[in-house]
Amino acid sequence: MQTYTITPICAGVFQGAEKSNFAYQKDPGVKLKAPILMYLVQGNGLCMLVDTGGSGEEWAAKHHHRIVQTEDMIPVNALRKLGVEPEDVQIIVNTHLHWDHCWSNGCFPNAKIYVQKREIQFALCPIPTQYTYYESPQIGLRPSWLDGVERMEIIDGDYALCDGIDLLLSPGHTPGFQCVYVNTTDGRYLITSDSTGITEAWEDKQTWGLPTPSGIHVNLLEYYETIRRLYPLADQAHILAGHDASVLEHSVYPYK
Repeated sequence: MQTYTITPICAGVFQGAEKSNFAYQKDPGVKLKAPILMYLVQGNGLCMLVDTGGSGEEWAAKHHHRIVQTEDMIPVNALRKLGVEPEDVQIIVNTHLHWDHCWSNGCFPNAKIYVQKREIQFALCPIPTQYTYYESPQIGLRPSWLDGVERMEIIDGDYALCDGIDLLLSPGHTPGFQCVYVNTTDGRYLITSDSTGITEAWEDKQTWGLPTPSGIHVNLLEYYETIRRLYPLADQAHILAGHDASVLEHSVYPYK
């Protein structure tokens, strides 16, 4: 099986993120500085992004939450520091279509964008609690995920992207959420993104011995089915959570 490296990229930092948004009912009122993460996956001629970050500071403050995004954190600039030009990116995997995970899709003109069918369907007409996350037309916004929509590859369920990389349909946080399962020289890594917002939620096991779901979700029944499905992978994979600063302690995975 082919192996790859995974480089985490900080595309901005939430300045006062509610902890219970990342771990359901955990420490309400506690605020975190939480990175907006995207990942560069490389190997065997592949140049792939998992998610493409969120907006700039002004837009985020107006429509979402206050963030800090330095020039180096702008996704295109962050990639160029790693020697990757926008035209080099061949594939984008959107774990889901919330604004802070797909904002820069349109910046990578040669990339096919892999999205789950259920995610597209829901993003077109989300429930009201999700209008802001999807920048929905229902509240007068144009969804950022429309940039590059003509290059989207719509998949339906688990999908073998290529040798050593699988996309796993993981509903709960959103209906068409997908995790990315990547083989490396140090075994498998599971990029859980917002399905596990912070590593603590995965490790706590405070709900009948299972990881804690995100406080932001559309269906807890499906979410627990996802957790029960993914949890056995913990013995076989390293977990990369969606907004956990500890992910950035290593510049590349696997690390020495």
